Amino acid sequence: MNILNNWKMLDLITRDGESLVCVEGRVYGSNPRFPTSSCIRTSPVTGYRVDANSMVIMTKRGSEYLLGKPDPSQTFAQQRLIRRLLRLQQTAAPGFDSLETQLTDLSEHEETEKEA
Repeated sequence: MNILNNWKMLDLITRDGESLVCVEGRVYGSNPRFPTSSCIRTSPVTGYRVDANSMVIMTKRGSEYLLGKPDPSQTFAQQRLIRRLLRLQQTAAPGFDSLETQLTDLSEHEETEKEA
């Protein structure tokens, strides 16, 4: 698995207004696509997991990166990344209407009132 050191989170907005999070840093590992210490930017981050106090991110292209030391200018980088990813997941989830979810059957009169 590739390791990203000196990494930082990039908060990006597409032309369509969609929020994306990518990570940029120096890559170390055995992947021949990336010479050691190359600076790369990941595709959008889709998820993460924490293994033995180390954070692994998953990207839209299916890659996984172990996050090493963050860029020194990025205070609390891992915590900020986790919070940002959680917020993105919450906004991507469909809305929850507790009243609508609890209803199992509407009479014709109630259905008409609801549509009005």
